[in-house]
Amino acid sequence: MAPEDLHLDVRAIPTWERHPKIFSSFDALVPGQSLVLTSDHEPRPLRAEFNLKRPGRHRWEQRDLGDGRWEVRLSNAGPVTPASAAAMLAGALESRARRMTVKRRRVLVELGADWPYIGVVESGILAATLTTAMGREQTMYEVLTGDIFGEVALIDGGYAPLRFVAVTNDTVVLLFPSDAVRALAAAAPQIASALGVVAAQRFRAVVERFAAHLSQTTTARVAQALLAYASPEIGLRDALDPLPTLTQNEIAMRAGTVKEVVSRALAELETAGALRRDGGHIAALDRVKLLAASEGDMHPS
Repeated sequence: MAPEDLHLDVRAIPTWERHPKIFSSFDALVPGQSLVLTSDHEPRPLRAEFNLKRPGRHRWEQRDLGDGRWEVRLSNAGPVTPASAAAMLAGALESRARRMTVKRRRVLVELGADWPYIGVVESGILAATLTTAMGREQTMYEVLTGDIFGEVALIDGGYAPLRFVAVTNDTVVLLFPSDAVRALAAAAPQIASALGVVAAQRFRAVVERFAAHLSQTTTARVAQALLAYASPEIGLRDALDPLPTLTQNEIAMRAGTVKEVVSRALAELETAGALRRDGGHIAALDRVKLLAASEGDMHPS
C-alpha cells in the first residue's frame, strides 16, 4: 500500500522561511510518497532552487488553481507519474524524439505554422508570444524546463496559435511527431487527460493575463511580470535568470505594453526600492515591494 502524500500549505509562512521547510519536508519523504504544496504565487524561485540543489532527483508537477492559489506535487525521481504529460511522452516515445538546440531569440515555431510536433523543453525557457497585425507582441506565458508545448494544435489539429521563441541561450527541446502522440493518447487515456490539463493551464494563464490588462495599471503589470524572477528572501536579492539578460522590449512583451512605458515603470519601481539595475539591466528584486507595487500600493523607499 502506497504511503499517504504529505501536504504542506505554505501560504501562512513568511516567504523567506518557506524554502528550508519545503526542502526538509521533501528530504524526509519515504519511497512512493509525494509532497503536495499549496502556495500563494507561482513557485518559480522554488523550482529554480530544486533544479539547482536536487538536479535529477525530483519530479515537479504544478497547477495554477486560480484566485492566487498554486499547487505543486513534488516526488522523488523514479517511475513516470501519471500526472506529467511531458514525462510520459519522454518515456513512451523516446525512440521517436528529435533533440534540437535553439539559440536565444531564435523562433522555433512561427505563429500560424502547420507544425507537426509536440515539444518538451529539456533545458532553458521558451516564450509563447502573440503578434498582432500591427506588429505588437505580447508574451502570453513561458514554457520552463520540463514543460510541454504545442498541445493546442495537437488537440484540435489546427495551426499554431502562438509563436515560440527561445529566451535562454542554447535552449534544448525534445520534439515528438504529432501523429505518434495522437496514437499514444488514443491508446492511453491518462496521456490524453494530462494533455488536457496542460491546455487548461495555458487557457487559465491567458485569461489571467487578459484580466490584468483590464484591471491593473502599467506599472502594476510590470511589477507582476517581474515577480516571477524574484527571490523569496528578504530585501533586494539577485534576480533569477533570465531576467538580468532581458531587454526592455522583452519585459514590455511580458507586461503587455511598449518599451517607453516600461522604461518609466522601471524607474518608478527602482525609486520605490523594488529593484536595482546594473548597466541598464535588472540585477536585483525585492519580492515584498514588487508585490505591493503589483497591487497598486507602492511608496518611495
